[in-house]
Amino acid sequence: MLTASRPKYRIFLFALAVCFLFSVSLAYAANGEIAAIDSAIKSKGAHWVAGETSITKLSLEARKRRVGTLKPLLTDEDQKAAAEESAALAGVTAPVSLDWRANNGDFVTPIRDQGNCGSCWAFAATACLESQVLLSQNNPGFNLDLSEQILVSCSNAGNCNGGYINNASDYIRDLGLPVETCFPYTATNNSCSNACLNWTNDSYHIPGWLWVTTTAPTVSALENAVATYGPLVTTMAVYSDFFYYVSGVYTHVSGTYQGGHAILIVGYDDAGKYFIAKNSWGTGWGEAGFFRIAYSQLTNAVSFGDYTIAYEGGSPNPPPPPPPSCTYSINPTSKTFKAGGGSGKVTVSTQDTCDWSAISNVSWIAITAVSTSSGSGTVSYVVQAHTGPQRSGTLTIAGQTFTVKQQVARFRLNK
Repeated sequence: MLTASRPKYRIFLFALAVCFLFSVSLAYAANGEIAAIDSAIKSKGAHWVAGETSITKLSLEARKRRVGTLKPLLTDEDQKAAAEESAALAGVTAPVSLDWRANNGDFVTPIRDQGNCGSCWAFAATACLESQVLLSQNNPGFNLDLSEQILVSCSNAGNCNGGYINNASDYIRDLGLPVETCFPYTATNNSCSNACLNWTNDSYHIPGWLWVTTTAPTVSALENAVATYGPLVTTMAVYSDFFYYVSGVYTHVSGTYQGGHAILIVGYDDAGKYFIAKNSWGTGWGEAGFFRIAYSQLTNAVSFGDYTIAYEGGSPNPPPPPPPSCTYSINPTSKTFKAGGGSGKVTVSTQDTCDWSAISNVSWIAITAVSTSSGSGTVSYVVQAHTGPQRSGTLTIAGQTFTVKQQVARFRLNK
């Protein structure tokens, strides 16, 4: 037994050694890259700190899975609409600083983690919807957690290989998103059939969205839009130095292009000349998942602010319209029987969706049949024979009173 186990033990030790050497080599490479980025930060006078993050601990291939936004294909109408919106926003006087995490409350939901899936486009769009709902309901601090997996699996706006923020926004407008528990995030393409049943009946949506900028964004256009609409979906180009961002105001200093990325602008500061953005790489990256980025990054290779979208006030599905007010009538409203009794019917008239019932208020009138309990119908009843004086009783049918009178019994004396 001991001899037979030695080959397996040697294989285990070999695998352990390989893993150790691999982790050491990654750490060595990361330290070397951090040193190179630090040097570039100093030489270019940048104001941010580079270091090991939850992203730099990943392989190069896994890092690239953290981006994935595809450049929207815009029509002339899209470009015209963005220009008109930018012109309209020029009349807005935005404050010198604004942070929707602390603007009479926190209207930004907690940091999420997209994992090993290029679904940043879905996370940015979902985060924007969450903020819009909190703003429209004036419900700061509430952790509204909506399902990004619906966008990844059901919207046809993209998948783990990337997607389009405009198509995702169309889907949110038209069908909305349910809560996370309806279709928990799996960081895979998954199948839409795994979502909970009838989720569109209980989804959150927006009445509309609009382009704030397409290309060539300006600081004032973005600031005015943040002040007018709240957090905004936007895009940027990610370079490898961005993976090492720990804190400060990011500017691109070195590294190769990794891909397009979607994030949420949540604020800005004119004194520091930066925007504040929410990322979807978990809290182990950046400033607990957020980052600050210099205004200068709008006009260089980073292209921060290109293809920026504003959502109009989000809300849950509107409640179903109230049922029509119900009116009831019966025919006839009364009937007289001889002492020997008999049977009869009462017709009920009302709207199709209106419910009703029928009961007898006396023991000598029995309801024998009710054709329906909703909408128009009939009630059948029987009146018992009697040998006493004239009597009167009632039925309550659809809230209406039906009166039965029964005549006095007459006897013939035998001589």
